[in-house]
Amino acid sequence: MSGRPDTPTKAALELAVEWARGAIRRDAQNRYSLKEDWALPAAHCSFWPDAVTGWESPLFRISRVAPRIVAVTVREYLSAPDNNVCDGATLSPDNIPGILPAAIFHDPWYCRIKGDGAKQFELLADALGVPRRETRRFGDNLFYAIARAGGCPWLVAHLYHAGVRIGYPVVRPFLPDAEVKA
Repeated sequence: MSGRPDTPTKAALELAVEWARGAIRRDAQNRYSLKEDWALPAAHCSFWPDAVTGWESPLFRISRVAPRIVAVTVREYLSAPDNNVCDGATLSPDNIPGILPAAIFHDPWYCRIKGDGAKQFELLADALGVPRRETRRFGDNLFYAIARAGGCPWLVAHLYHAGVRIGYPVVRPFLPDAEVKA
């Protein structure tokens, strides 16, 4: 063994990485809009402080309806070439039952407001004074719940959920950042 890198393996790896980058860019060109506000069913939220009655942003309105129970409303938004709020499930089919509605909620959760620099879940965490990982997990779990309620098979929903929990930090550097024009 000479210690030299295997050239065919290196070439195959480079080709695979280039293919993945292209696939991610093509997938990010999907555009989905929400034409009216969408009120989700009330959800359990273990980190929500009882003293806080609500929170609003250009994409979300969240209000406490009971201790540890919140009502989440996704506000109307328009995805456009220069402002793609929702591209569907990244690198996955959008036509599986329940997945597109879950993405219509979940993609804005990771969106930045133009000029602010922070993602929606980060703004919520900062406003509540809770760790950002808590609000990120809350949004990811809502993604799973919406997918299952929409008819997504259990195993598929778990795979998608694992993808949003693990895959986001890996895939996100290749995607253009969506910023909502406030």
